[in-house]
Parts: sequence; structure tokens; C-alpha cells
Amino acid sequence: MGVRAGVTLHVLKLGAGPARSAATLKRALTGLRVTSILIIGYAGALDPDLKQGELVVVERADLLAEEPQNVSVGEINLAGSWQLASADELFILAQGTGLAVRRGTALTSSSVIGVPEHKRVLFQRFGAAIVDMETAALARVASTFAIPLSCVRAVSDEADDDFLATLSYDPACSTLRRVAEILAAGRWLHRYSQWRERSLGARQSLCRFVTCYLDKGK
Repeated sequence: MGVRAGVTLHVLKLGAGPARSAATLKRALTGLRVTSILIIGYAGALDPDLKQGELVVVERADLLAEEPQNVSVGEINLAGSWQLASADELFILAQGTGLAVRRGTALTSSSVIGVPEHKRVLFQRFGAAIVDMETAALARVASTFAIPLSCVRAVSDEADDDFLATLSYDPACSTLRRVAEILAAGRWLHRYSQWRERSLGARQSLCRFVTCYLDKGK
């Protein structure tokens, strides 16, 4: 917690995944008096025009339904959609960072989406700019508390990147088979280096945005 420009700010690390992050936010909102929420984080690009490090101001968050095993990516439906707050204001503010920024929809999945073909299918089906694992679940929680929620994410992996493919959703694989395939894929040092490189660029973009955001009241 801190105070900046006369405004009390609470910073909360929510954790990864829709269930964990939503539960963390719900506990926090039960004990805090909050007037608005800003979510920041990384996302994978579904739109092939998005590049690593670009910012996306989320206008709407769509939640992918959790489907039983053996359901293909092309058959997964939506469990809900939430309109986010302050997209116009945040877009204008983000432009002041000098970084590339767009507005778009975020698709929230309970699984990693790292296979380029899966990203292409989801982009064609839903038209979402990015995919993440929290935004829509957090928007659902915020709506139950009647608190406006906004979100800005930085692209950590592009639509054609496949370095997360071995961790990605695969409806045809059992848990044991997925573990075996992950181990067989190997080259973990290289994959970790790729993740570090892309997350660093995304983190730098978010830092520039947050600095601009916090200084807007000065």
C-alpha cells in the first residue's frame, strides 16, 4: 500500500490462472475499500499483427469455458464476457509512453495457449487480440463487487511463437503423456532464455506505462 498524488494505492500479486487469481482478488476485495482496479501483466498475441512488447488496452474480456478432455480448441465455447472500464482514457494515456499500443479483446484461458495453430483458430473464432489466464476471471469478480476494472497488458509472445508449445493445451493428451512430451522436447535452457527475453521486453513496456499512469495526477 502507498499514497501517490493523494490517492491510496494497493498493489496485489494475484497469481497465475483464472481460479487462483480470482480467489486472491475476491479475498482482497472482501477486506479493502476499493473504487477501481487496474490489471497489468503479460499476454500472448492472437492477432498476427501484434509484436512483442506492444501494449494492449483491453476493452472486453472473454472467458473460455473449461471443457472436458478431448475437446479441440476449435470447439471450446465462451463462458462469459465482461466490458472493461476506462479503455479510452487508458489508450490515450498509453500513447503518451511512446510505445505501440492498441485496443482489443482479451481471451482468458485456464490453460497455456502456445501452439501457433491454436492461436490462429482462436483468433478466427473470437477475434480477440490477446490471450491470457486471468483477465476475464478477474472482471467477473470485480463485477460482483460493482467495482470498475481496467486492464493493460504487454505482448510477451507473438502469434507465430512456439516456445510455449510444449506447455500448451492439448485435448488429445493425457496428463502422463503431456509430461513425457514436455520432458522429451528438451532444450529447456534455450526455451527459458526465449521466455526471459520476451518477458523482459514486455516488462519494460509495462514499466513505462505504469510510470505514466502514476504520474498522470501530477
